Amino acid sequence: MRRWFATLAALLLLTGSPMAIAKPMDPTLQQQLLDLYDSYNKALAAGKLPDAMTFRSAAVRTEAQKELKTAKDRQDFLLMAKMTAPDKMTVQHASTNAAGDKAAIVTIASKTFPPGKRVPGGPPPGTTAQSEMTLHFVREADAWKLDELDFGLDPAKIVACKNDKFEPESAYDENKTVSMGGPIARVDFQPTYTLVVVRVVDEETCAFVRGSQADLLKHGLDPAKLQPYAIVEIEGSPHKTDKQKVLIESLTVQPED
Repeated sequence: MRRWFATLAALLLLTGSPMAIAKPMDPTLQQQLLDLYDSYNKALAAGKLPDAMTFRSAAVRTEAQKELKTAKDRQDFLLMAKMTAPDKMTVQHASTNAAGDKAAIVTIASKTFPPGKRVPGGPPPGTTAQSEMTLHFVREADAWKLDELDFGLDPAKIVACKNDKFEPESAYDENKTVSMGGPIARVDFQPTYTLVVVRVVDEETCAFVRGSQADLLKHGLDPAKLQPYAIVEIEGSPHKTDKQKVLIESLTVQPED
């Protein structure tokens, strides 16, 4: 019981100034941005690099001018772009920032490489590769532009928690502290505890805090902020035998731009 009150007292979560929390993206805007990305890829597939760059943000265009100075640079870029352009994308999450001038669409992207000659640096012919891919967009002069493209891991290679069952404090080593941060994969609110599954690179960690949603709210954390893809930072006591379990001592939700 002592540990429980100390834990909640340490949750300096959302007190103070309001945070800029991302909002779910309007479906119409989501389709508009996906169409923009599709137009960009079609221009690249046609070898029209200058046309393709009109869809990119000012920052990306400036960087491209530095990196794509020669004909070979531009040819290599087009080859790589064609190799990485997905055949299929499944949207996992889409959000805009509070100001409405930045947006992100998280997808699972897949591409099947046809039989035949292997593309240098590419997967074996006839195979299908997939990875997480996040499309970032910025609004410039009343028009949306494609900003950075972040390629992540193959979801099949992410190591999930092997045991997500809640255990008493005695199962954790209170003499040690671990710190970690990453996106929330899922949250499970139970009557006496809350499970926050956090992904750190390619491995999930099941992090637990005692308390219902009402308890969390009472001590300064709006449970609504604990949403998949929100970035959290956690400190806690590691499990004595399971390296993928942590008992939370403090948790913060990072503000988004």
